[in-house]
Amino acid sequence: MKTETTIFYDVDTQCDFLAPGGALYLTDAEQIVPRLKEITHFARETKVRVVCALDLHSPGDPRLKSWGGQLPDHCIVGTPGAEKIDATRPLNPMIVGAHELSQQEIQAALDHKGELLFDRQKFEALADNAHAHSIMRLVLRPFSDIVMYGVYLDVCVERALRALIGLGPKLHILSDAIAIVNQHAADSFDAWRADGIDLVTMEALKTAMLNQ
Repeated sequence: MKTETTIFYDVDTQCDFLAPGGALYLTDAEQIVPRLKEITHFARETKVRVVCALDLHSPGDPRLKSWGGQLPDHCIVGTPGAEKIDATRPLNPMIVGAHELSQQEIQAALDHKGELLFDRQKFEALADNAHAHSIMRLVLRPFSDIVMYGVYLDVCVERALRALIGLGPKLHILSDAIAIVNQHAADSFDAWRADGIDLVTMEALKTAMLNQ
């Protein structure tokens, strides 16, 4: 992998998932925080581009318990739980909304040199929003490799991964920087490998990219 043709994809590294006391905190999830800090620092050192998915909900969202849904209230816009953790907090973010963007807004996103944050407030995955999906396709055009990490392995990461299959770049999962919701990680890993997705550790990733 080359630094100039690799892009990092950060999935939902937000306080409600990763901080103890968060609304959907996964037990022991903070154990991956040092690795998330390491991958973020590595991206900045090597000038690797970073895109992020953000799980955001508005008050009144029917999927949340306060408004009749099944999910605990979490990642509500404007609350501390919706913020990214310090380890992955972007330095120069630009939010790409799920709504229809003008050509000028799309071009601004493509030209932006900092982190791109894809707001998932109104869709579950990129594949469910043709507009966001087409923008991601444009963003990925110059890249040959995607490295994904974040929360949760068998929900958000899985959905994001499936949305990226077929968009061009080879997919890699940073296996020691994803939070796992159950004990079936090995099954997911096997299924991903069968689909041609590479699993790589942080150490192996750095070795590959620094010795290109």
